[in-house]
Amino acid sequence: MRGLVVGLGAIFLSAGFAPAATVSRATAERPPTQTGGTTPAKAQVPAEELDRLLAPIALYPDQLLAQMLLCASNPGKVAALSEWLQSQSTLKGTELQDAATKAGFDPSFVALVLFPQVVDAMAGQIDRTRRLGELFATDRTAVFGSIQRLRAKAQAAGTLKDTPQQNVEAKTTPAGQQVIVIEPANPQIVYVPQYNSQVVYTESSSSSDAVAAGLIGFTAGIAIGAAIDNDYYHGPYGWGRGVYMYDDAWDDWYDEREDAREDWADHREDVVEE
Repeated sequence: MRGLVVGLGAIFLSAGFAPAATVSRATAERPPTQTGGTTPAKAQVPAEELDRLLAPIALYPDQLLAQMLLCASNPGKVAALSEWLQSQSTLKGTELQDAATKAGFDPSFVALVLFPQVVDAMAGQIDRTRRLGELFATDRTAVFGSIQRLRAKAQAAGTLKDTPQQNVEAKTTPAGQQVIVIEPANPQIVYVPQYNSQVVYTESSSSSDAVAAGLIGFTAGIAIGAAIDNDYYHGPYGWGRGVYMYDDAWDDWYDEREDAREDWADHREDVVEE
């Protein structure tokens, strides 16, 4: 499975991500810094900081990006998953996800095991991942706003569009918000985009070189299976049912997802018994 995503690490490196091998568990587990003994008041999240953090991943398909945002809230587990994956090179697909379930990883982390270089990139710069998780917990709406702002810029530059690998559509959330949604063209195969985040959001020039530099490429497709095969993308833990991660749609989905944890715990027990 790691061979399917060769080249993704270079994209993260160009965006400021480092290899996971340099991460220490102590650093990964360090809790967010707080001042005083009381919970601080909610502060406005700086738009510039959000755009900088999200630029390398804002053009990922929503199904994958949602799982990454959830996992960012627990950077220690991200580092642990990256370390665990290094010893699981012989497994792939459902077998790998079942092994992650048996190892005790939560559904969002199980979903990410099919994308080991995404996990490694998140672990490779754990402070960046931790900060994104903090901002997502502080102001989820601002994070979603940054994603939409960046996607609109890429669309205006002509670099975000339909391809054989992905569909890009304007959708209306249940709350009436207009959003740009990125989904796999084939629901059973996810392609991870590759792009230079310093170029892809800028207006295209007349230079063919500049246009080529801003185009989005893709890694080899990651087969995630049909709806009956992978609950982590199509079922109660995924986004394969027309639910988009914006406004009240996130709250509705997350509530249902929490209810499904009991089923997930039962499944984990079954896997352990087998």
